[in-house]
Formats: sequence, structure tokens, C-alpha cells
Amino acid sequence: MRPTRPGIASADRPRRGPFASLLDQILHDRTALDGLAFAYAELALPERHALVRAVLQDAADPTRALAALLAVEEEPSAQQRLARLIQRHGRVEQSAFLTGTEAQGEARLLQSLPSLDPESLCIAWKESKIKSIEIESRRDFKIDDAALAVTVSEAAETLAPLLWQHIRSGGQLPEGVERFAGFFSGASSP
Repeated sequence: MRPTRPGIASADRPRRGPFASLLDQILHDRTALDGLAFAYAELALPERHALVRAVLQDAADPTRALAALLAVEEEPSAQQRLARLIQRHGRVEQSAFLTGTEAQGEARLLQSLPSLDPESLCIAWKESKIKSIEIESRRDFKIDDAALAVTVSEAAETLAPLLWQHIRSGGQLPEGVERFAGFFSGASSP
């Protein structure tokens, strides 16, 4: 009779062991990254949490692995947890641009993770009400020449009341907006 192998939740693995090698490989091998994401999606919630803990323990830079897990995670609370972990443990570069006034304007929040295309959350408002919220992912963003580069905390201070009013009045947020939660956490604001 063959002994069963311990699951990832109960395995007594050395730090930076073989799993770390796989995590290092995903930085350069999209197939390995896809395999990790597909395997994660097939696990039950406790095992998904354990896999996230293993990524945080073993990865030299957990950013890309956590982002891949977030992309396939369907449970809202787990999505929020992964987004917070990326902000706390990942190497996320953030910048913000504003144009206009409190009554009418536009903000663009940019973030990029190592070896992934940057993405942007663009929010436009008129008469102090949000008119559009869009998530864009691409290499080159066109920033309006009139837009001023501002600190992340300044952009959050401008946008938070608008977003709160939008949500309270029944407005919808685009799918994936939780990836931008770090702009409003205050923890990583410059």
C-alpha cells in the first residue's frame, strides 16, 4: 500500500523548496503560470487558501502568482483577500492623474505588476455624479495633456466620495474593480 502524500495544507515543506522553483518559473513561462491558475481553480476553498499561503511563503515575488489566482477566483471574499495580499506583498507600481474639478472631471489610476501589462481605472464625473467607470489593460495609455499627476492619496480623496455616492444610489462597478482597492486602502499611498 502506497502512503498518501500530504495535501498542500498539511505538508511540512521547507521554505524556498521545489514549489519555490515552480513559482520562479512562472515569471518567465506563461504555461507554468496558467497551470498554477488552473490547478488553483479546481481546489476547494480551504485548499485555495493553503495554496495562497504557500505562494506567500515560497515566492521571492508573489505578485504575478497572486494576480493569476485572482484572475480565476470566483468567490467575492476570496477575490478581496487576494487583492489585499497583492497590495501588501506584491510589487505594484501605482500612479494617478486628475483633470477638472470636484463638479466635473476625470481621474485615471494606473497600476502595473511585474511582467504583466499595466492596467488603468478611468473614472469620469459630471455634476458631481459618476458618468463612467472603465478598466483598461494595455501597454500605452493616453493621458490627457491637461491631466495633472497627483499622489495616490489625493486621487483617492477626490474619488472616494464620488464612488460612495455612486454605489449608494445603486450604481454598478465594473467586474475586476477590486484589483484597484489598494488605491483606497491608504497603506500603499505615496
